[in-house]
Amino acid sequence: MEITEQEPTIQATPASGFVVERNQRLSASLLWGLQRRFFSEQSIDAWRNSIVPHYITSNTFIARAYARLVFAYLRDLLRDQQRPLDLTQPLYVLELGAGSGRFSYHFIKKFFTVWQQSALSHIPVCYVMSDFCEKNLAFWRQHPFLQSYIQQGWLDFALVDMSKTEDIVLQHSGVTLSQAQLNNPLVVIANYVFDSIEQDAFYVSNGTLHESLVSLHSQQPEPDINDVTLLQRVQARWHDVPVAGDYYPEPELNLILAHYRQHLADSHVLLPVQSLRYLTHLRHISNKRLLLISADKGYGREDDLRFRGTPGLVSHGSISLSVNYHAIAQYVDQQGGLWMSTPQRHQDLYICAAVFAGAPLHAAGQNPAQFVETQQAFAEHISDIGPDDFFSFKRLIQAHADSLELEQILAYLRMSGWDATNFWGCYIALMQHATTLEGPLKREVANMAAQVWHNYYPLGEVRDLAFALGSLLYEIEYYPEAITYLEQSLSLYGKASPTLYNLGMCHYNLGQLSQALQYVIDALQLDPDYEPARVMLTAIENEMQKNTAK
Repeated sequence: MEITEQEPTIQATPASGFVVERNQRLSASLLWGLQRRFFSEQSIDAWRNSIVPHYITSNTFIARAYARLVFAYLRDLLRDQQRPLDLTQPLYVLELGAGSGRFSYHFIKKFFTVWQQSALSHIPVCYVMSDFCEKNLAFWRQHPFLQSYIQQGWLDFALVDMSKTEDIVLQHSGVTLSQAQLNNPLVVIANYVFDSIEQDAFYVSNGTLHESLVSLHSQQPEPDINDVTLLQRVQARWHDVPVAGDYYPEPELNLILAHYRQHLADSHVLLPVQSLRYLTHLRHISNKRLLLISADKGYGREDDLRFRGTPGLVSHGSISLSVNYHAIAQYVDQQGGLWMSTPQRHQDLYICAAVFAGAPLHAAGQNPAQFVETQQAFAEHISDIGPDDFFSFKRLIQAHADSLELEQILAYLRMSGWDATNFWGCYIALMQHATTLEGPLKREVANMAAQVWHNYYPLGEVRDLAFALGSLLYEIEYYPEAITYLEQSLSLYGKASPTLYNLGMCHYNLGQLSQALQYVIDALQLDPDYEPARVMLTAIENEMQKNTAK
């Protein structure tokens, strides 16, 4: 489930209960230490068990859009005669906070398919999955679906802590991404990252800037303030204190605050301070040649900042805050970068991109048109019909899936890029259609199953996609294909009576009675009371006796 305004938030409360923390700068709050501990302890389980929302930024549709955008950027770079690409090293695509790795997998499948079939396949490209949690990197390194990309040199990994301005060391190749060693621009992807790292809070009233200090309270005594479950219990209270002079050591951050002091009234404002500082670091190591693509819950228009209430900390095991992308756009403009955002208001997901080219793009002799391919790709794949639009469409389709014709469901899944989550949203409807299918539509369903599985990145979730696909193919009498997926289910989830029984039924319908008998016996050994297997055991034994008598 995605983050919405209805999700639980750490609300502002009166000063009551147990005081966990009093009047602290938000970016220095103990919240962020608890946040890091949560992700370190949960690791992949944070996404495997759907504790932390991630579908909206980790599906095949958004990965395809980003792949097209990066490919367009690559074409723009190839046309730059003043600073040609160094073909002795890859163009690195660094994903910050890759988390489950699902977006990474979808991206590299989409991007490298296009890249291999293009005239640009001679340009080396390497995708880098990064996180601050070593457990996540260990999971990715061992994931069977990523191995071929590692072996081909298209995928690497890095331990990246955004609270530290360090060079980035790639674990597989040993290469260091640093100002001295990077000769090509750097592509950076940040999905659902900026909302989860340190921010500061301010209040503007009548031309006066206040810092909003946070106090945390709990309704019960909290003897261990390092207990990560505290994130689910604390409530926030804000105290506004006037700011005199410069608040930050960085002039660029103070310029943003000065802008808000002059242009806002009676408004609470978040400043994504850690995101801006790390963006400065990335610009440094890339020699100020950078493409940033970011998606998160947030806002990007100055109008969105006017008369905002106190910050809402959303709790979902971890915590998150909306991202003030308007502040990031201000920073990009200060540094002479090119900012891209959608002209329409977003519904669920704000997506933006920024290009830095070494020299200010709006200075004399520099023209943003030099990145015309990147801008066109952003307009086509993000603005016109983008991931945020598709997510709204997804909710509509899945709410009415049971009333759709099969062809309409297949068209929706095709449009989604055959995403497994979207398949699950239509699974019951597909099973209902399967009982009445005839002719070519059966082949369409079988092709759909193959595409969904081809694009699947397993995390060990409770829902068994292979079993679902096998069951669907059994219903349309594609027994050999069903066997393939049911065997995948056994491989990923181990033996289960329904899986063994379904395998037995597939072999039975193929006339393979001995195999069918063994699977049914195996099912009953696991669950002697599994009635469908008991009935089938008798039927198979009777048929085998008849065959022997003949």
